[in-house]
Amino acid sequence: MEYLQKENLVLGCGNPLFGDDGFGSELVSRMKDAGIETKFGNISVIDCGSGISPFLNLINASRHNIKNLFIVDCGDFKGELGDILILDGKEISNQNFIKSSHSMSIAHEINKFSSNVKLILVQGKVDTDSMNLEMNEAVKNSIDKVEKIIFNLVGEVQ
Repeated sequence: MEYLQKENLVLGCGNPLFGDDGFGSELVSRMKDAGIETKFGNISVIDCGSGISPFLNLINASRHNIKNLFIVDCGDFKGELGDILILDGKEISNQNFIKSSHSMSIAHEINKFSSNVKLILVQGKVDTDSMNLEMNEAVKNSIDKVEKIIFNLVGEVQ
């Protein structure tokens, strides 16, 4: 579990079988394809699929060097397709802001996390009643923007 020794961890959430919901997984795939973990030795990227709670529990129960945790997901915050919302982990846990569509509430796990937590949501359109492998173009276009946001946030806190 080498990722526990990195200072920055990106957890991409989502299920690509439901189009836009696969945003976090697609971001992680592109970052890995670009060799981000090799280029920058202080970052790991993981596709946690539709089960983020086990990763958060594992991290909380482990000795780790993670200073910054970025959780990337598709969400519905009533924005335009492709809009990006960045929330501080304290906002999420204090207001019980979000319940993960992929598992149980993640607010409790985030509240226990000792490091800086940012939740990065991209406004998507998800219909869990029908499978759709196609991501909306506006959502897909947000991938590069979110990657830049993560690098900017990493630069600010180091």
